[in-house]
Amino acid sequence: MEKDIIILLCTFGVGALLILFVILIYFRQKSSNRQTQRHISDKDLLLMLDGEPDQLLSPHQLADKTELTLNEARARLSALYTYGVLQRSYNSRGRHFYSPRDAVIAPPVLNLSNDPFLTVEDLLQIFDAYDYKVTAQQMILATGLPLAILKRELKYFEDQKIIQKLQRSDSNGMVMQRFYVLQDPYRSDPDRFRAQAGKLDLEMREILLNDNLIV
Repeated sequence: MEKDIIILLCTFGVGALLILFVILIYFRQKSSNRQTQRHISDKDLLLMLDGEPDQLLSPHQLADKTELTLNEARARLSALYTYGVLQRSYNSRGRHFYSPRDAVIAPPVLNLSNDPFLTVEDLLQIFDAYDYKVTAQQMILATGLPLAILKRELKYFEDQKIIQKLQRSDSNGMVMQRFYVLQDPYRSDPDRFRAQAGKLDLEMREILLNDNLIV
């Protein structure tokens, strides 16, 4: 009986350590992605991919072309791939290559704020410019903001039932495309959204500050 208890405790202990390890890796990668934006922003990374003759880059190639380390290059490309912005291919040796999932098209000219995050007015301008269905890639290109900030903001707006996230997945469950639409009444009456701008912008700034996504 005591032996069974010891085995059970050891099993739980190993499981807990594995979970802790995964959590630590996640936050380390998240921190790395944020810090390496100064070397190359997500927008510039998309433009670099688009500028390649075949629109493909491996982590090794990205590291060679930038100040990123190989691990940082892997993390940056993986983050965009996981969110459905990039697609991934691999060669016979198992080396991954990434390319934009959608065509990289120059964004429309918008009069966006100088704030280091997406304001309510910015969001409305972007939705209007893209016929009220916007992908993460389009938001990155239009704003120049890192994916991490956009993800956090969009989650907030989704929790507030202002927008909703729609996605398409392949047969294996991998996200093929993720896009956002405004929910009613904000879709049919944008001024109702604008009326809340001051409150929502202030809350968003506080959230991003608390999450160490802006300073």
